[in-house]
Amino acid sequence: MTDILNLKIGTLELRRELLHILTGIVAILLISHGILTPWIIFFILLLGILLSFLSLRTEVPLISWFLNNFEREKDRKELPGRALLFGLAGSLLVLKLFPMDIALASITILTFADPISHIIGKCFGRIKSIFDKNKNIEGHISGFIISSLFAMLLVPVWMALVGSFVAVVFESLIIEVQKIKLDDNLLIPLAAGTAMYLLRIWF
Repeated sequence: MTDILNLKIGTLELRRELLHILTGIVAILLISHGILTPWIIFFILLLGILLSFLSLRTEVPLISWFLNNFEREKDRKELPGRALLFGLAGSLLVLKLFPMDIALASITILTFADPISHIIGKCFGRIKSIFDKNKNIEGHISGFIISSLFAMLLVPVWMALVGSFVAVVFESLIIEVQKIKLDDNLLIPLAAGTAMYLLRIWF
């Protein structure tokens, strides 16, 4: 099974997606137990930005190993650790903007929607997305279903479904500000959290 995934997705991309899921699960558990607080996430983000810029100029022990094994070459040259940095920023924002259950559900959706969508889309996708020709409808559907199921552990079913749907839509869009593409690790939790929060207020 692993050989098939490596062949269809690529070893680097598979490692990236699995690391994405693993770090998301660990973060959710640490946040829910009060170990990983917004202040700690903020300081990790600042340290991450510093190490990212340092990695552009020199080899940083351990950090360089992670970048060499889990980072795309393009990102290593532009902004090392890009996905993690934007994921931290997105998680920090939802923790400060929304109630804890919605924030955790948003981070849960981030943890599963994007990597599952990528893996399933690459392995089984046949129908191209209307928003991004590099993605597939099958990937979007699977990302929506899996992230909804996990989010349902934290918020009501209808909120989880709407949050996951909005997140998958934003995951498939390419949004640019001043010609800079916004990373979906930032957009997904914010979009999901906003949708769920508005539902709670309105209904």
